[in-house]
Amino acid sequence: MRLAYHGYEVHIFERNATVGGKMQELSSPDGVYRFDTGPTLLTMPFVFETLFKDVGKQLSDYLTLVPLEAACKYFFADGSDFTAYCDLNRLREEVARVFPTQIKNFERYFAYIKKIYEATAENFIYNPLTFSRLFKTNPLQFFQIDAFSTVHQSNAKFFSDKRLVQFLDRFPTYVGASPYLAPATLNVIPFVELAFGGFYVRGGMYRLAEAYRRVAEELGATLHLNQDVKQILLKEKTAIGIELANGETVYADAIVSNDDAMHLYQTLLPNGKAIPSRLQTLEASCSGFVLCLGLAKAHPHLSHHNIFFSRDYEKEFADIFTHKIPPHEPTIYISISCKSDVEHAPRGKENWFVLVNAPYLSDKFDWARQKNAYRNVVIERLKALGFSDIESRIEFEAMLTPQDLQIKYNAYRGSIYGISSNSRSAAFLRPQNRSPFVKRLYLATGSAHPGGGTPMVTLSGKFAAELLMQDLQ
Repeated sequence: MRLAYHGYEVHIFERNATVGGKMQELSSPDGVYRFDTGPTLLTMPFVFETLFKDVGKQLSDYLTLVPLEAACKYFFADGSDFTAYCDLNRLREEVARVFPTQIKNFERYFAYIKKIYEATAENFIYNPLTFSRLFKTNPLQFFQIDAFSTVHQSNAKFFSDKRLVQFLDRFPTYVGASPYLAPATLNVIPFVELAFGGFYVRGGMYRLAEAYRRVAEELGATLHLNQDVKQILLKEKTAIGIELANGETVYADAIVSNDDAMHLYQTLLPNGKAIPSRLQTLEASCSGFVLCLGLAKAHPHLSHHNIFFSRDYEKEFADIFTHKIPPHEPTIYISISCKSDVEHAPRGKENWFVLVNAPYLSDKFDWARQKNAYRNVVIERLKALGFSDIESRIEFEAMLTPQDLQIKYNAYRGSIYGISSNSRSAAFLRPQNRSPFVKRLYLATGSAHPGGGTPMVTLSGKFAAELLMQDLQ
């Protein structure tokens, strides 16, 4: 969108039949149940408004962003529940209701995560990460961004109620990380959601991908679907074009890759020579196991977004990252978009997008052989959570495994977010938007800077376009 607006001749080569990458949608064969199969919540709406404004458009002409009353409803193992309202005053009242002894500490915590946001915004979130920018960073900022504790360590210092700690420990999973390993810098994530609120795109999140496509084409970009890129063509360490799987060659002044960064460096560059050894040793983020269920029953006590926590969160993440097996008692996320869009399921019925965190692909678990058995684990867990009749209510069912993510989207080890953030230096090791190894090659992807999630991917595109234009001028 940005490059086409600035007069560049843009050609987009997409290996799949639809745009959007991991942002996709699914419908039952009869069309009565509809699901978003990727992102289900939108935050930081100003990122999207700015993008459309920057290319001479108005977001509201293409999309309707619906502010949600609550970002998510949480259910704890002890039977209590907590609603994360998007209005801060209402959220404070809910904290006082559910965690009455913790409200003063919650105010202190909110000030703490706001400081992390303010310290990271300029250097990391809203600008491309370059070494010149990195070296200008004040060393004291490493203390401001709480880089030396883990997410869990910092959260546990603020709160004595383990339920509130578990609620806040959940946010690193937005980037596929473990709260017991990831730096507390990632406590910027709850600030973004709590301060800016949660939104839903009317008609489904996939309408955003469609709007991007429509605007890009209106601005003159040409889209080539079902065109798999076999490799990037190089001349003296400079990208000069691409070779497609069908043997066709396309030459260009610059290449922007929306591919998984590790797949790009390991597979799409000739002989993988350009990838440094340090990237090859980095751990992948976690993946996910998904069930899309069309259920012939309504559940009034559930919200649009719901989380059912496991009893032992630490064991759950040890299973995922240490033992590399899917947890036997997983925390379960359920998105029910028909709560906001009644057309997504028949009256009196619901469309459940069920997601559990899963390990990245390894020889510890064979998804091809064991996926149906794990599906049963998740169903039994739902029964134990009070949905005892769920199996008899299923009218439509579809499954998505880490193996599917690898096959469909070239996802590194089937991960959702590329490289994991499970180390202090993770933010600095995430691949840059301008490749330091190949000239005229740029990365606009959730697996590069500034990270995963719809706003971050959109900013990634902004950075790649700005750097490309700087270089070609």
